[in-house]
Amino acid sequence: MNYEIKNEPNYAAQIITVPAPHKMPNSDKLYGITVFGITSIVDASWIEREGQLAVYFPPEVQLAENFVWANNLFRHGDLNANPAESGYIEDNRRVRSIKLRGNVSAGLILPIQSLTDAGYDVSDLLDGTRFDTIGDVEVCRKYRVKGHVPGDKNAIKIKRAFKRVDAVMMPEHIETDQWLRNEHDVSDSETLVITQKLHGTSGRFANTLVKRKLTWVERALIKLGVKIKETEYDTVAGSRKVIKDVNNPEQKHFYGEGGDVWSQYLPKVSHLIPEGFIIYGEIIGWINEKPIQAGHTYNLPKGENMLYVYRVATISPEGLLVDLSWDQVVGFCRQRGLKVVPELWRGKKENFDLSWFEEKAFADNLYELLQRYPLYKGPHIPVRLSKGGTGKDEGIAIRADRGGSVPDLWKFKNPSHYEYETKQLDSGEEDMESAES
Repeated sequence: MNYEIKNEPNYAAQIITVPAPHKMPNSDKLYGITVFGITSIVDASWIEREGQLAVYFPPEVQLAENFVWANNLFRHGDLNANPAESGYIEDNRRVRSIKLRGNVSAGLILPIQSLTDAGYDVSDLLDGTRFDTIGDVEVCRKYRVKGHVPGDKNAIKIKRAFKRVDAVMMPEHIETDQWLRNEHDVSDSETLVITQKLHGTSGRFANTLVKRKLTWVERALIKLGVKIKETEYDTVAGSRKVIKDVNNPEQKHFYGEGGDVWSQYLPKVSHLIPEGFIIYGEIIGWINEKPIQAGHTYNLPKGENMLYVYRVATISPEGLLVDLSWDQVVGFCRQRGLKVVPELWRGKKENFDLSWFEEKAFADNLYELLQRYPLYKGPHIPVRLSKGGTGKDEGIAIRADRGGSVPDLWKFKNPSHYEYETKQLDSGEEDMESAES
């Protein structure tokens, strides 16, 4: 059977071997199973399942309708295969963080039989297998708030509009997978760079080759064999998934006046990007009068925003992407007056202790950081949190420059942040980055 990840890797299911459940406070019947740093609450029956295979779903995935139906997981029994049974999954099939007797449960763990009951062939599933699709049938995907869907007329206009930017010349940022799912693949001797994970929206800004819109005369000359310059360098912005070609008069998107933070930010950095370079970073603060991320404006004045760079790469005319090392990124940004995401620690993996960085407000724990990392320097002072969030940083990003053309990147998000994201989604508010995906 073919097990694939066709959607976003961080929202894929994974086969696990059930660890020993631990007793949860404030209850005689609740137990916790912690997987990849996230605790899911289960009942006492899971004590007997220790050592068995199970399927783990991370928080904020949307389960396939057939899977929820076959396992009688819908809270409304009439939606289940057996209407007499009811579960705890709402009609939108979202796995959300919940509190049970004061304990946060994020993620969902089910017996592997649940896949069989839904008609999936699991005969050759092994511990560690990750997937969101079995065969050609989807099992789960990232949950998204239903938002505005562009009308057919606008979609047709966009399809027909002249596009200057080839996606090859403006590559998306690489997927940043969960550290705790991947740490076993990192040797103890490898050097890790730990940086503050800021909670804003991803942006990319490039000075890259774009297509020129040729005149009819130029097109005719090309047919006659005359060499005509068909490309030129220009600066382009992009969200995580969408290219924002602000210098193209035929550029179309679905934002109101002044509602595109990426296009707005491009003039601030366009003159700082050499030809053939792309910078990737996190934009924090505000877009006009609205926070980019609720509760995470990092004390920037209303209406202001700031880019913190976490990656710089070069792109050749043929589309070959090669990254700068982390120290080169820092030097590149210093020379140009760009801010870089604050470095919190650097060292061998064998000396890395995740607990140093869990559930911390880094700007309030500077003394502790100085003790653990004596080479700590001024430009890497953590960005101070604003009021309204969890009171803790979102987490950390972890980087290893392994000598390849691009670095390996991972992330760790605090459980408190998963709970915070759940509350946001419960309110029907989707963050800017998810809406752009």
